[in-house]
Amino acid sequence: MKKSKSRLVIGVAAIFILLVSLAVTLCDAFIPLNIWIHPVLTFIFCLFVGFGILCIFLGFARKSVWFFFLSAIMIGLAFLYAASMELEWWIGLIILVVIWAIFGIISIVYNGNRTEDIALNKSPDYKDYEQRKAEKEAAEKNEEPKELPKIKSFKE
Repeated sequence: MKKSKSRLVIGVAAIFILLVSLAVTLCDAFIPLNIWIHPVLTFIFCLFVGFGILCIFLGFARKSVWFFFLSAIMIGLAFLYAASMELEWWIGLIILVVIWAIFGIISIVYNGNRTEDIALNKSPDYKDYEQRKAEKEAAEKNEEPKELPKIKSFKE
């Protein structure tokens, strides 16, 4: 029940982001505000910012590196587009690299480095050789010997 409620909230948030993006695009198309070059690019920009922010919240809520990765790509590309409209293109690339570095640092600090736990044998799922050997011997002791099947010969 809990997963369905969270999925419902995410779905409603996604529809809300889509509707806001569409409203901003229609305002840009029919009212000559000239926010960006083309209304379709405005729509894509709004979608990337909205879903990037949604992925940030999901990254913190689910402690998922994947959502931080998606949000870094979406927000980074949205800011690259915004910076290229107002500033020089190389300043936009610098901003993109800085945003990706910030998201990478947040992801590592918040989620921890799981490979370090595995390397130091601190992972809760890790079992060293002695533990696996003891479990295997205990399983072999508890097994009952099985009867061998009778083989019928061709002569009978």
